[in-house]
Amino acid sequence: MKRALFAMGLALAGLGGCSEKPQPARANVLLITIDTLRRDHVSSYGYRRETTPNLDRLAAEGLIFDNASTPRAKTSPALASLFTGSYPHEHGVRELLQPLDPEVPVLAQALRRAGYQCAAIVGNYVLQERHCGFARGFEHYIESLPALQGVPPNDVPQRTAASMTRAAQVALGLERAPEKDTGGAAFEPASQLLDRERPWFLWLHYMDPHGAYDPPPEQRVFQSEAPRWVDPSVSAVGSHKTRVSEYNIPSQARDARGHFDADAVIDLYDGEIRFADAEIGRLLDSLRAQGALENTWIVVSSDHGESLGEHDYWFEHGFYACEATCAVPLIVRPPDNLLGRPPPGRRQGAMSLADLGPTLAEWIDVPFRVAASGGPAGFGGASRASLLAADDVRPFATFSEKIEAADRLGTVQIKAVRLGRFKLIRRWAHGPGREPGETKRLKLLGEELYDLGADPLELRDLASDPPDDAPLDELRAALLEFGAADAPFEELERVLNRRRAALEASDADALSKLKALGY
Repeated sequence: MKRALFAMGLALAGLGGCSEKPQPARANVLLITIDTLRRDHVSSYGYRRETTPNLDRLAAEGLIFDNASTPRAKTSPALASLFTGSYPHEHGVRELLQPLDPEVPVLAQALRRAGYQCAAIVGNYVLQERHCGFARGFEHYIESLPALQGVPPNDVPQRTAASMTRAAQVALGLERAPEKDTGGAAFEPASQLLDRERPWFLWLHYMDPHGAYDPPPEQRVFQSEAPRWVDPSVSAVGSHKTRVSEYNIPSQARDARGHFDADAVIDLYDGEIRFADAEIGRLLDSLRAQGALENTWIVVSSDHGESLGEHDYWFEHGFYACEATCAVPLIVRPPDNLLGRPPPGRRQGAMSLADLGPTLAEWIDVPFRVAASGGPAGFGGASRASLLAADDVRPFATFSEKIEAADRLGTVQIKAVRLGRFKLIRRWAHGPGREPGETKRLKLLGEELYDLGADPLELRDLASDPPDDAPLDELRAALLEFGAADAPFEELERVLNRRRAALEASDADALSKLKALGY
């Protein structure tokens, strides 16, 4: 099934073309991605707790997208999709510590060609340039990770939210750099990076609320009324054992039986969200005070969410293609001086992170050539720029995947497609046959169907009794064509195994840190 490219002109000429007001200078862009931020724990998306008062204010001044998703619930593949405008089988980043091919065009290069100053500040170890290859196009790529205490159990370095915001303030010339950062490290950047009199693009990647969940004392404001003890030895799903990221469970949330208090851990996760929100709010307040929002696009999203018990998967991400980890928030605040600026509101039209790069490029009128697909046309990112002017709820297919080489069944791949309110998931394995010595073969392990409108957490699989209005033929056709655009299983398996072996041989420390981060 071919995905239609939606109208390219935003209809902004019709909205503001008759005005005699002069066109403002090219707008700045502030792109904020927040690691592991689950969409339904953002209060402007209806969460019961006020986790994000600053993002809520931003959403109230702009647009909030209710159906944004990530192609992969891991940081590097997801952000590679954002910056290349393509899905993982096109840009080639299938796992962490797999750098982007230097020949694949990226958004920052397009912005540089258009005259933008480009800078990035990242807080996640896997986003250091040697691990991800994302620095192309950025004049400044700040990747120092100064946190005194890193991610357990191997103390993986990181940069936490307070340091991230201070670094952003320095980069924009809003405050002077201190001599030292957390733990005595030299502060980076040491001086202003971006001239605010010229167009700039600044990407900030906040590591919080990725585990371990350890918000500062002033953000530990959430406390559940009573414990909710979970026995990790008992699975409610039946198809697999409970999966628990143990490093995210503090000792005070455990008991002598080996059970854990799920809500006490979620309290800490929500505190981390509030910490990141508070620091982002501090940056936004500084920009408001300087009048910078007059001519600045602000785009806030996440690379992926976090599983908090759905499908017996606790305090981690990346293992499935479920909504808990693949649904992402997306908040867009256009510049105040944008001709035909739309009123604040919500958008139901679907968008993938693979669509966000082309969409943003069109919003700011910058040509951006996305990576070419090796398979059937129509699976690269599509500009959804028209959603700025008006909503479009016609079905628009977005896809997610999971692929791993390390599984008892062999290489396991999950591919999912959303179309309207329905989502279809298929899981395959390329592994040994039933008999000893039998050649590996491809096997469909299962198919799941969900009505996300009625069941956003995918608790009720409808595959055995699909509703009459479920577009099963379209969903299956889309998923088969999406899968056909990918490389054969044998090739994927070789690539993944080769990459893992190379890391074990050449960078065992990096592989150890990767495992400590939960991958």
